Amino acid sequence: MELRIEKAALGVIAFTLLAGPLSAQAAPGSAYDFPARHDHWRRGCAGMLRFTPDGIAFSEISNKKPEHQLKWTWADIQQLELGDGRMVRVLSYRDRAWLAGKDQPFDFYLDGAPNLLPVYELLRGKLDQRFIARLADMTGTPLWQLPVKELNAVKGTQGTLAVFDHRVVYQSTTPWASRTWRDSDLESISTAGPFQLTVQTLEKHGTFEFQLRQALPEEQYQALWLRLNRPKGLTLIRDQKENQ
Repeated sequence: MELRIEKAALGVIAFTLLAGPLSAQAAPGSAYDFPARHDHWRRGCAGMLRFTPDGIAFSEISNKKPEHQLKWTWADIQQLELGDGRMVRVLSYRDRAWLAGKDQPFDFYLDGAPNLLPVYELLRGKLDQRFIARLADMTGTPLWQLPVKELNAVKGTQGTLAVFDHRVVYQSTTPWASRTWRDSDLESISTAGPFQLTVQTLEKHGTFEFQLRQALPEEQYQALWLRLNRPKGLTLIRDQKENQ
């Protein structure tokens, strides 16, 4: 695999991949590298974004000295958003003094639209509720799926809600709208009828209202509700026994 770096007009760095995506031949659990642009107040910069089992790093590729370097271990990351093959957002614990100490995010825009499912496979075992997968992992056969509309304050999105053995997926063609929730990412589900479903997640502002375009059978809803609540019930029973 070879990456050619060319100096283009106006000082922009151009990447040419001579043998397909950098991450295409990466073995499971190894590093994944992507040409990316870091968006920041000084017009941003081009470089390489790397995912490893230990964390994330960004290295600027330019003629400037010193080059822009960023690196986070998993313990350094407050929230990580991985989205639709195009964008990665890292929310750090670093304060922004000019914004009353508000935590600083770092946005990276990947070159092209690479397949990020291998990176998702790496990250889902590394981060707990700090990981927001804004992509749809539709691998395998779902237990059930329905066409839905996600309701938002400004404009809703259209898509498919699918339930698998250990995850719930919302797949949408709207950028940044898809989600893959592990069971551990879900706080609760509720319904006001067969054509409505509320999904409460552990992410910030994590309530999702879905208008169902087909009726959800009661037995499917009950099975999912029991699956998500059974571990909480077992924990409560165990705690009660320990306190007796």
